Amino acid sequence: MFGLMMTMLMSFGWAEVDLNTATVAELSAISTIDSSMAESIVAYRDSHNGIPNVEALRVLNLSESALDSLRTESIITLQVSTNRTKKFNSVDSVMAEFAPEPDIRAVQAMAMRYSKSNPELMEKWLASSKRAYALPKVNLQYEKQLDEGTRYDYVAGADGTTEAQTDYVQIGNDDKVVVKLEWRLDKLVMSSEQIRVINETGKANKMREKVLDEVTRLYFDRRRLQVDNLLNPPSSLSDQIEMELRLQEMTANLDALTGGEFSASF
Repeated sequence: MFGLMMTMLMSFGWAEVDLNTATVAELSAISTIDSSMAESIVAYRDSHNGIPNVEALRVLNLSESALDSLRTESIITLQVSTNRTKKFNSVDSVMAEFAPEPDIRAVQAMAMRYSKSNPELMEKWLASSKRAYALPKVNLQYEKQLDEGTRYDYVAGADGTTEAQTDYVQIGNDDKVVVKLEWRLDKLVMSSEQIRVINETGKANKMREKVLDEVTRLYFDRRRLQVDNLLNPPSSLSDQIEMELRLQEMTANLDALTGGEFSASF
């Protein structure tokens, strides 16, 4: 599909650490990136034939400070095509070029999972809040009582004095465990926890709408750009670089909205 290729560097700072060629040791030299993170980055790169953008590494559950360090202390090598020889004569042949990539529904699902706004999660929250008061409140008490009794006999001595002598000692040891179960039947109808979850669900629904709108717009803007790049590739190198940068920007935005799952899926 690609003819002559040239290399373009996307720089996130003044560093010379290229995420697509750096060793584990070189990546570990970046601030807030330890050896374990560096190994994960290299493993991701090897299994996905390169790193398209820093946001794609969100799938590795890197901290925000680690992502910030990668943005400012690394570069990414991108491949820009300058010539294409493949011809297309049907809609299906064009769309087949993007078959390895996820469809819009899959990307929307990724975004909802990452933003924790998918309807299934909302239903689990509501179900859990309803079950919260189905179990009783348990109160466990342990009581211990010790009683000691001593009996004395008084004996008169030869000199007329009396002397107390222990007859027997009685010791009582009473243990008692008290278990109390309390049900709040009124809470089974509507509890403050359920009200809180309902309010949070409403907020999550609004956030989901915004996320889905943004993801859908980016997805199809990117797809239109891909198709245009296939059918009407720019003739000049500068225009080709501009198109490639726009494509990478949209890819990075989709990765930011899906926690890196978009690029990781193909």
